[in-house]
Amino acid sequence: MIQKTKEEYLKEHKNWGSIKIINFPEKSERLAELVGIILGDGNLHAYKKGKDVGTYSLRIAGNYIKDYEYLTNYVANLCKDLFMVKPRTYKQPNVNCIYLIIDGRLIVDFLIEIGLKHGNKIKSQVTIQNWIKENDAYLKACIRGLIDTDGCIYEMLPHWPGLFQINFENRNITLLRDTREALINLGYHPSKICGKRTVFGTKIYISRKEEIKRFYKEIWSSNDRNIKQFTKVFNS
Repeated sequence: MIQKTKEEYLKEHKNWGSIKIINFPEKSERLAELVGIILGDGNLHAYKKGKDVGTYSLRIAGNYIKDYEYLTNYVANLCKDLFMVKPRTYKQPNVNCIYLIIDGRLIVDFLIEIGLKHGNKIKSQVTIQNWIKENDAYLKACIRGLIDTDGCIYEMLPHWPGLFQINFENRNITLLRDTREALINLGYHPSKICGKRTVFGTKIYISRKEEIKRFYKEIWSSNDRNIKQFTKVFNS
């Protein structure tokens, strides 16, 4: 974890008051879930304006209508518990998009140190870190974060009522491959990578009803939008 002293940051910034103090959490299932959330719908901004001044933030995006409670309640409290910092929210005008934001150099430094990258996630091909892959509990939590942001559970209407799929879609092919491999290692049978939005494909899915039920029991969901769909699976 980050162990920089106040003096070291003073040399970089000259103004300690510009540094927002945070808690540095240990590796855990909750941290792994947040990593999954960031890999799905999050982004690290690290923009240097000059030698001593910069803008740093963690931003997590969601649908204002479908994900409002998930972001402003669950994810906000998750961040607060981990970092002892309350995120702020921003509603993008004229579109159904809301952002959960934590500003500050330390939050960006910490997340980079545990394996995330700032900037364009597709260009950097950032993916699930080894410290998560090596622990099944962490891996399940990370996958939960990924599905709750860039995934969904849906009934295959109108053609196949009563049949459901868990779908995960992302244009980062490295993340897509690693997520598929992770599901296989956990005993699931995801589809091959498919989709026509890129030459490599953009999505995978799980269709076996017994595996969808097992996914809910073993991996769970923290997003009410997905929990409601899982309930339909058990009632079908």
